[in-house]
Amino acid sequence: MADLDGRVAVVTGGAKGIGLGIAECLSEQGATVVVADIDAAAAEASAGNLPGTTLAVEVDVSSADSVAALAAKVKEEYGKLDILVNNAGVGPKPTPIVELSEEEWDRVMNINARGVFLVNRALVPLLVESPAGRLINISSIVGQSGFALVSQYVASKFAVTGMTQCLAHELAPAGVTVNSIHPGILETELHSNVVKLFSAIQGQSEEATWDWFKERIPLSKFQTPRDIGEMAAFLASDRASNITGAAFNVDGGWEMH
Repeated sequence: MADLDGRVAVVTGGAKGIGLGIAECLSEQGATVVVADIDAAAAEASAGNLPGTTLAVEVDVSSADSVAALAAKVKEEYGKLDILVNNAGVGPKPTPIVELSEEEWDRVMNINARGVFLVNRALVPLLVESPAGRLINISSIVGQSGFALVSQYVASKFAVTGMTQCLAHELAPAGVTVNSIHPGILETELHSNVVKLFSAIQGQSEEATWDWFKERIPLSKFQTPRDIGEMAAFLASDRASNITGAAFNVDGGWEMH
């Protein structure tokens, strides 16, 4: 019997990258996975390739109406929710603070912070009804320690870390655990775009920038979506039933606290 047999999971931003890695691991462990993504076609394609029962739902996490429709769909289809993974997010355009526009600040915060708030507000009522509710927020290594030129992204991820701790207290009486995962550097589309922009600012090749990031990692290797997915599957399982309010770095040793 797989760890997550009979459980229903929602993964936002689940069509590709980290989200898909999480969806794959949850599905392999027996969960019914709702792949919720702003890219409907990608969500359908990814859901169709997962090994278990799946449902693809188009959602814009920055829209309260769209998130409410997601919650209604999950309730209509399954009548319950056991696992919620807030993964949907966007990367930053590296910019010195004196040049950072309000539009760029709002773009990142609306998805990465406000989106997590909206999804939690809409889906927690279902989650607290589960006898084994699990809420997992995807933050970042810069959700614990700052990094130059990406104030908007760092602020959004610190917000996710703080929200995790608040909800761990708030939902504990209902038996729901709330934890955050902090990925390191992955060769995904999001990270590749950020590396490209960093390279332009620093006047060096993208290869040199990737090398610079790798040199900061004690294990000297980048992370994969699968790495993050395995941690999410563990936190979603009964094996993690006494863990809440914690931040888990999956980063090859970049952060050590």
